[in-house]
Amino acid sequence: IMNINQIIKILKKTESFSLQTDSFLNTLAFAAEKVEYSTGDLIIKSGEKNIKCVVILEGKAFIQKKISPIELKAGSVIGLLSLINNTYPKDALIAGTKGLALVINRELFEKLLHEFPDFKQNLKSKLIDDLNEQVSGLQTVFH
Repeated sequence: IMNINQIIKILKKTESFSLQTDSFLNTLAFAAEKVEYSTGDLIIKSGEKNIKCVVILEGKAFIQKKISPIELKAGSVIGLLSLINNTYPKDALIAGTKGLALVINRELFEKLLHEFPDFKQNLKSKLIDDLNEQVSGLQTVFH
């Protein structure tokens, strides 16, 4: 199993968590559940009733989309929006290889938001940036 420092190194490379403080990353790496998976395992079931965010630490996984699956590698983050919006994941996440994932559940997410006000602020600005990008993308479509 990976040590905390290796996990933090991966978190620092993710878009979602790269801006966070070291104490935040320490808490996250330490407190989140580490899940080992094998090829074909369901990391997130389709229509799962547990809202969670998964960070791939090792190996590959695939989001089962109807058209074509989306491949995730180490450093990919999925389900953060589900936690923010309190919505259930729609698509299954399936392991493509043997690997390791970090799982952030609702309880830990609430705790992080509570203990690290910067995290909440960063999430907000990131969401706003993402939305602005989508909106300007739409404007080019409608011109």
